[in-house]
Amino acid sequence: MSAIVARAGGSKQTIYNHFSSKEDLFIEVAESALGPILDAVFDELSDEGNLRTSLLRYGESFLSFKQRPEVIAIIRLAYGESGRSNIGRMVHERGKLRGVRKASAFFAESIRAGKLRPGNPEVMALHLIALLDAELTEPVIFRVREPANAVENAEVVSRAVDVFLAAYGP
Repeated sequence: MSAIVARAGGSKQTIYNHFSSKEDLFIEVAESALGPILDAVFDELSDEGNLRTSLLRYGESFLSFKQRPEVIAIIRLAYGESGRSNIGRMVHERGKLRGVRKASAFFAESIRAGKLRPGNPEVMALHLIALLDAELTEPVIFRVREPANAVENAEVVSRAVDVFLAAYGP
């Protein structure tokens, strides 16, 4: 906090008047930087056109987002700090669950339109995210491999969307 005050000016008390903890400040900074990008990722889910095409666009944006260096750093931090602070919970709530809510709304509308079979839209959102994460996210987070290029991302997304539609397609 001293370093932040030194760079930004003001006092620690001023910062603590706005943020109850270092974790809250960290999450706010991360969310202000990455929130609009994450929202744009989920905006790829649109009712316009073909469902598979929308899922592919979303999936490619999602994987590109998840493999950004700053996102990887936040995920690593959240994993490492989750046993000592609320960072893991906060990242989960403001990141993943934010996306799950948006995807759930899209899937609920897709069910109403007959593009997906009836089911729990929130579970569908969690399943799609898990399918998209399955091949690349953990190996990249744990430095087993480098982030994928656009071609490999597209191949991973295509497989994930195929499995998702096999499970939930009409």
